[in-house]
Amino acid sequence: MNAILIPRATVAVDLEDLTLDLICFNHAFAALGDRRLAGRLTGYVEAALDANPGLARNAAIERGRMVVLPEFVIETAAPAVRLWD
Repeated sequence: MNAILIPRATVAVDLEDLTLDLICFNHAFAALGDRRLAGRLTGYVEAALDANPGLARNAAIERGRMVVLPEFVIETAAPAVRLWD
C-alpha cells in the first residue's frame, strides 16, 4: 500500500457563500493535482469539521473566515499487475 499526503493548511475564505466541501476539494485538488482523486476522497470534510469547531452551524461560510484544513493521509492500493498487460 502506498500513502499520499494532503498537507495541513489554513485557508482564508475570499468568496461569498463557500461551502466546506468545496474548500476541501479545492485544497485537495491543488495538493494532489488529480481532480478525480480529489473528488473521491472520503472523510476529509469530516476531518475539517473536527478541526474547526462551530463551523457546522451555517450552511455557507462567511467571507473573511479562516478555515483550518488538517493533514490527511490517503491509503492507495498498489496497482494490479496482470500477465496479459
